[in-house]
This record gives sequence, C-alpha cells and structure tokens, in this order.
Amino acid sequence: MKPPVRIRNPETLALLGQQLRRAREVAGLSQGRVKNMRQGTVSKIENGLDVTLDTLLTYAASLGLEVAFLPLGQAALLQPRPSFGNLISAAPQSTPSDLLTEFDHLRDPQ
Repeated sequence: MKPPVRIRNPETLALLGQQLRRAREVAGLSQGRVKNMRQGTVSKIENGLDVTLDTLLTYAASLGLEVAFLPLGQAALLQPRPSFGNLISAAPQSTPSDLLTEFDHLRDPQ
C-alpha cells in the first residue's frame, strides 16, 4: 500500500518559523537553551523545514506559547492575557499575532 501524500506548504512553515524565532529571541534564549528541544530541531523549525505537528507544538509550549485553532476571521477578537511565570513573560504584551492576516497571501483562490 502506497503511503499517503503529504501536503507541504514551505511558505507557511517559513513564516511560522520566523514567528517562533522572534518569540525565542524575545525570551532571551539561544536555540540550544530551549527547554525540551535539541538545538538542531529548533533550527529546523525556525528555518521552515518540515517537522511533525507534535514537534511544533512542543517547541511552542517550550516558549510558553499555546497553539489554537479558531474560526476564520476570529483571531483579531482575542484579547492578550498577562502571562505568569512563562519564558516570555518579559515580552511586551500587544495584540496577538493574527496568523490569518499574516498568511492571507497563501489563501486558496475562491
């Protein structure tokens, strides 16, 4: 039996990697100091290479981030909450990154 074809979107992975790199830098961490992650894996994610969802979620959690799936157009309604005791608590609290807007150029034509 032939394995299923994997859907790859290098543009999305690259943009997501950039967002995660910024969060790590704001936290003042080097790639090798991210909890529960190997430096090579962090580099792979930040450079937009193909990784599993589990690895991506582990990296986000190691930075004190949570991945959420929202209905289209709802991300702008999120209100930032103060973070207590996580690795990016020193980060300035601004509006959440609206990935739907940032990745809008990748949307399928209607």
